[in-house]
Amino acid sequence: MILILIMGFLLAMSFFSQEEGTGDFQRRGVLTLIVTAVLCICLAILATAKFWFKHLWKKNSTHARHKQHTKHHPAMREREFRRQRP
Repeated sequence: MILILIMGFLLAMSFFSQEEGTGDFQRRGVLTLIVTAVLCICLAILATAKFWFKHLWKKNSTHARHKQHTKHHPAMREREFRRQRP
């Protein structure tokens, strides 16, 4: 993210320094700053996703529910019933 931020600012500054009054390079510089900001925001969200969405990062988050489901499944009850009968 830091590299994108630095490269974006340097590229935008080069466009602003080339401006000769036509406004073409100024528009390119502003567009470069906008794209750089959007990329940095997306990367910051991705980098901190573990803190934003903790429920997705729990270890074996579905394992307990799956185990509970299979324990109460009708097929499992039938299997236990068959084992009980000699």
